[in-house]
Amino acid sequence: MIRQILLWILLIGIVGLIIPITLEACPACKNLDEPIARGFNWSVLFMMAMPFTVFGIIGGSVFYCYRRANRNLNA
Repeated sequence: MIRQILLWILLIGIVGLIIPITLEACPACKNLDEPIARGFNWSVLFMMAMPFTVFGIIGGSVFYCYRRANRNLNA
């Protein structure tokens, strides 16, 4: 069963390498001169950056509170 799954994954990968035109993810990304395509690209950038921003703010605030609590205990 696992051998069959690996064979299918390999076959799909080879077909993907042979026919790269079928694997283009976004036809709007080709024409970057259009405002809608530029807006789409910026929206993807913000969606990718948002988890890092949120977790960074949460982690930074936890770290700040931890350091502040330790400073008060040592003083």
